[in-house]
Amino acid sequence: MSSTLHEFSNLTQQLRDNLIALERETNRLDLSGLNDREWFEILQRKLIPQLSDHVYLVVAVVGGTNIGKSVIFNHLVNQQNSAISPLASQTRHPVCLVPKNFEQNHNLDKIFQGFEMTPWSSPEDPLKVDEQHLLFWKSSETLASNLLVLDTPDIDSDAEVNWERAERIRQCADVLVTVLTQQKYNDAAVKQFFREAAREDKVVITIFNQCELPDDEVYWPLWLNTFSHETGVRPEFVFIAPNDRQAATSLQLPFYARSFEPTNSQTDPVNTNTAPSDAPCDLMEVLSQLHFGEIKVQTLKGALNYLVEQDTGVPAYLREIKTRSNEFRSASELLSEHELAEIENWPAVPNTVIIDAVRKWWQSQREGWSAQVHGFYNTIGSGVLWPLRYIKSLRTEEKRPPMELYREQEWSVVLQTIERIYDRLMLVSELGNELLTNRLKTLLSGTSREQLLKTLHQEHSDLDLTAQLQELINSEMAFFKNESPQYYTFLKQLDRVGAVARPALSVGLFFVGFGAVGDAGTQLVTNTMIQSVVNVAGDVAGGAAATTVGETAVSSTASTGIGYLEAKFRRFHAVFAQRRTEWLADAVREHLLKTLPEELKSAVDLPDSEVYLTVQNSVLELKKQLGQLSVIETRT
Repeated sequence: MSSTLHEFSNLTQQLRDNLIALERETNRLDLSGLNDREWFEILQRKLIPQLSDHVYLVVAVVGGTNIGKSVIFNHLVNQQNSAISPLASQTRHPVCLVPKNFEQNHNLDKIFQGFEMTPWSSPEDPLKVDEQHLLFWKSSETLASNLLVLDTPDIDSDAEVNWERAERIRQCADVLVTVLTQQKYNDAAVKQFFREAAREDKVVITIFNQCELPDDEVYWPLWLNTFSHETGVRPEFVFIAPNDRQAATSLQLPFYARSFEPTNSQTDPVNTNTAPSDAPCDLMEVLSQLHFGEIKVQTLKGALNYLVEQDTGVPAYLREIKTRSNEFRSASELLSEHELAEIENWPAVPNTVIIDAVRKWWQSQREGWSAQVHGFYNTIGSGVLWPLRYIKSLRTEEKRPPMELYREQEWSVVLQTIERIYDRLMLVSELGNELLTNRLKTLLSGTSREQLLKTLHQEHSDLDLTAQLQELINSEMAFFKNESPQYYTFLKQLDRVGAVARPALSVGLFFVGFGAVGDAGTQLVTNTMIQSVVNVAGDVAGGAAATTVGETAVSSTASTGIGYLEAKFRRFHAVFAQRRTEWLADAVREHLLKTLPEELKSAVDLPDSEVYLTVQNSVLELKKQLGQLSVIETRT
């Protein structure tokens, strides 16, 4: 059996670690944490510490308010340890007697997780008012070497903190000495406490205290029968004790053993086969005769079964995660069905800017004497043209740089897009999906729109659009160079021819009015490559869709000649527009939606995640081992 318990110990520790990892992933699902779940507390406070330790029994005296729990505790250990008072709810902290030197071989902090272990020096210690969960303890030379006995706070007092302390003790206990009275056998809080005890398969010893004997001999079986039906508890032993305050305070209270079997009816009397004149019993002797090993296995099995139970344990938690994930899936689908923005009028970059960028790239490709000739004449051309350009500027209105106009056009589209995005998000937030409603209202609240526009405008103003375009052209032209090396070599040859013919052409073109050296010389090659497509590319609308169409769809002659160059030129527009819309999408995601898309996706994918499947497999393995354990016990 020890090897079996050790195997269960390994499984439960792995399960605990995996559950904690899973909880970190479920934070965005808005689910209750593990520490708020009964089965996880049992895992932490019962299974983890006690499956990995030697066999010992934790016996706790439990019950409602002002029914004499401390009296029973003192009689159980035959010592006047707990303070006795006729006032209710005096015991605020649990107290524990442990065998001599027990703490040297066992970790009390591990056994009683959630409590601060404090040496017990006075009967008044557990009466102290303290918000911390204290547990007072001391050694006893009269206890069996593997028996721990506790007195606990009321499970139904006005102070809710007492409930929590009593529940923590119940979760780690093996045997519950249940104290009942005529007034406290059918109380709602008491019944709820013991329903959980029955689920955990605790061993229960019931003491009906403060009985008016012999009159109550007829009634206590009815009370206990009702309690048993309401809670599912089946006591291992039953005792009754008279209502005798003097005997209670002097450790002289008698306890009479009774036989009890619950009946189907809650109103029929239950016969007892023990007369009220029987000699009283020694409660500690009764405890010492318990089969410690069997009880330990029973309570550990009960805790394990509770852990893997479909409706209350880990499987219910996994189903809750899957259900919540499906709700996030619905929210994600709702958000995706209402496309945030469809941009149909993104502005096109002026063709002259693209031509200038291509020229700069082409100039960087020139080498040797060709580069020197073209560079020399470009410089001369710029100097010769300066007086003409100056005179022209005096006669005509000053024109704004093309990219400055483009920047204004683009910002206008950004403003329109942001307005549409907010309209769509407001619509989605009002469609009734609580997950989206709560999150979107937070995102859209207050001055978020103004703040977003302010941030976007600053980022947009800081962008170097010309540099971005030049980077794109360089990348695309480099791709062209590698994709069509023969075509590129042909154009290089034309460029060299242009360098040879440039002096004569330059002078001739200048005098007939076509421009000077700096303008005319470069047209020899760039006209071949660009001029024929300038007139047909002006109205190209940019966007991601245009990029995916493919070059061959742009022109029926796209693979050769002018059609090929036309496709390239259109691609410049499309790819640049795509990058600019991607900038806007990224900015909206970063400054408005923030982590919402990632949260939705992560929540949707969680039931298929490795950590979820690992927890699921751990539960299946625990069930398998429990099934094999039951078969072994049946055979033996």
